[in-house]
Amino acid sequence: MRSSFWLHSIFYTLLQRSSLFFFGVVSYIVLVRGLTKENNGVWALYLVVLTIFETVKQGLLRNPTIKFLGLSEYEFKKDDIQTASLAINILFSAIAIVLLLFFGGQLSQLLKSPELKPLLWWSVAMILLLIPFNHCEILLQANYQFPKIFWAYFIRQGIFFLGILILFFFSREYFTLLTLIKLQILALFCGVVVMYPPARKYLLKKFSLDTVIIMRLFHFGKFIFGTNLVSNLSRSFDHFITANVLGPVTGKSYVAYYNTVARINNMVDVPSLAAADVLFPKNVETFETDGLGKVKYYFERMVGTILALVIPISLFIFIFPGFIIYVLAGKNYYGAIPILQLTILFSLVRPLSYQFGSTLDAIGKPHINFWANFLLMIFNLVMTYLFLSFFDGIGAAYATVITYTVSFFTMIAILKKYIHVELLNICRYIFQSYKDVFRITSKALSGNYGS
Repeated sequence: MRSSFWLHSIFYTLLQRSSLFFFGVVSYIVLVRGLTKENNGVWALYLVVLTIFETVKQGLLRNPTIKFLGLSEYEFKKDDIQTASLAINILFSAIAIVLLLFFGGQLSQLLKSPELKPLLWWSVAMILLLIPFNHCEILLQANYQFPKIFWAYFIRQGIFFLGILILFFFSREYFTLLTLIKLQILALFCGVVVMYPPARKYLLKKFSLDTVIIMRLFHFGKFIFGTNLVSNLSRSFDHFITANVLGPVTGKSYVAYYNTVARINNMVDVPSLAAADVLFPKNVETFETDGLGKVKYYFERMVGTILALVIPISLFIFIFPGFIIYVLAGKNYYGAIPILQLTILFSLVRPLSYQFGSTLDAIGKPHINFWANFLLMIFNLVMTYLFLSFFDGIGAAYATVITYTVSFFTMIAILKKYIHVELLNICRYIFQSYKDVFRITSKALSGNYGS
């Protein structure tokens, strides 16, 4: 594979993820200063619910659709695959809307946050707009059109960010949770408008319902759907169980703390997510043409390179947590400092977990990915509930540390069995990345001095 593919694809995917992170962080800096800690906790719960929906639906659709579009046996059935994907997209969205309308109130009561109920009802508009947005995004990713995806997300996040700034500085009386969700809906609509034109040439020419393909797509995607559901629920237990176990005021405060830490972890996750987005479609193609050995090489090389970048960032955050929290959320959120220090170094497992799932899906083992994540979710659920009961708000952080440790050994054992991954190779690529950076830097400095 030509290096230009990796450079071009990862550059734009990393740019997309970085822009999402930038807008997310700067928006959050404004939000925590414009909302009370309790309202910020409610907004965090709403975002977790919406993110779970969007991520889970992408798991049901994106990887299966991209994989089937890349299989030679379906070369002349592209319209059938797209129709099946769109049908599942619409059906899943309809089910989510019904659940939110009928059970949004009960969920709000369970989380001791009545202010959450109207936000969940307004999110119906978000779910409807995500149908065309997600479908076009999948088609562009399947055809390696990463720059087009970047611009759609940039416009979507940029409009939301500008709206927050205008509200904060010029219309503070309208800086409310309901205004924020309406602004989200407007931003997503603009994202759809930007995403559609470049995706139009890849759209299906005619609807062609093939029940066999629909069922095959669904049966492949159901494991990825299940994996995304349980992994997102597992990552959200520190929000949900904290809100449920602790009192309304204390619970919302700790939810706000955990949300702050989650945003910092999302920053560290940017390279991992960008690599997973690029690596999945390429691994599907590679597994078909070059076999398991090449997939193993890509996995070890990618994880090693990402960890080489993530390790110094995590160490900096661990050593200067107060500075990070102060810049991001202010002194009112210093309660998040011990949570951040407890979890940041163990979150080095996350780059491994993203490539773990992407690789198993690409080689046709989504069921292994699902069951591993399901069992780890149950373990995390039990640990989170027990530690919150014994240690109050900080307990969820203790549970996260234990879960990350168990997850690491579980994933390594599975990867060793199915793609024969070697930890030594990953470590070698970490040091190789540092050596490459040192060599390039030395050459650059030598050239400068020589001139």
